[in-house]
Amino acid sequence: MFNFMVGQWYKQRFGVKDFAWKVRHRMEHSRNPLFVTLTDKYLMKGYAAEKSVKTASLYHVTEMPETIPFDELLENYFIKANHGCKWNIYGESSSLYLFESGAGLVDQNGSLVQPKQAAKYKITQEKCIRICRSWLGKRYSAKEWAYQCIKPRVIVEESLISRTPGDLKDYRLYTFNGEVKVINVGSPTYRKNSENVFFDCNWNEIKLTKYSEEIPSNFPLKPDNLQEMIEAAQRLGRDLDFVRVDLYNTSKGVMLGEMTLYPQSGRKNSPTGCAVFNQWLGDQWK
Repeated sequence: MFNFMVGQWYKQRFGVKDFAWKVRHRMEHSRNPLFVTLTDKYLMKGYAAEKSVKTASLYHVTEMPETIPFDELLENYFIKANHGCKWNIYGESSSLYLFESGAGLVDQNGSLVQPKQAAKYKITQEKCIRICRSWLGKRYSAKEWAYQCIKPRVIVEESLISRTPGDLKDYRLYTFNGEVKVINVGSPTYRKNSENVFFDCNWNEIKLTKYSEEIPSNFPLKPDNLQEMIEAAQRLGRDLDFVRVDLYNTSKGVMLGEMTLYPQSGRKNSPTGCAVFNQWLGDQWK
């Protein structure tokens, strides 16, 4: 799939213009108006619908958090800001929890951790409203241009259930000019355990020369609808030189979680600890 020796030679000959370098270059120079739509967790839903890709059902959208109809939300749900990252609150029955990335709140079976552990994340409706108001008054990541142009909103949407046993995994498809090159798998449990793994499109694990995180002990199996995921990412990414398409495999089918234009904010030595792989991945971005 990629040649470590060639990648190392390229790095030595031409210097490091790897994947993270290209993310930073996009952050500094690209002002594509489409980026705003794709980064906005509310407007992104319309874009996905045009590409025949499903998203979580929307229950409510507002600029006034006090209008959230808590008493009418009978199913499990998420309250999110459309213009940030990890700004998430989880609602279950009449309880609310500060979810963020889910690493501290979800166990490997996909359920909430034991009540005693979950209690420290529990919040009141009043605090939920205050948190939402604080989101609306913030701008996420000043270096990431698209976030600065989003009209802040709070959205309430359904909580998705994994199609397979375990916690809900997100499949991150690195898509270049409509072609998926690499798939990375994440989940709340993986994030809590600092675990990570990359695959090619045939679900062969990509072996790295250096790992910054552990290989998951609960190794992710190949989804039986992998080709459907790949085709969805291809449709969504067809008009972009690069986008990471983050999909969920749910009880209601493949759904788009978000479209990531600035993975890890272009942090050096990302997305992996393997400089050769990072260089190869950057070479796919023409």
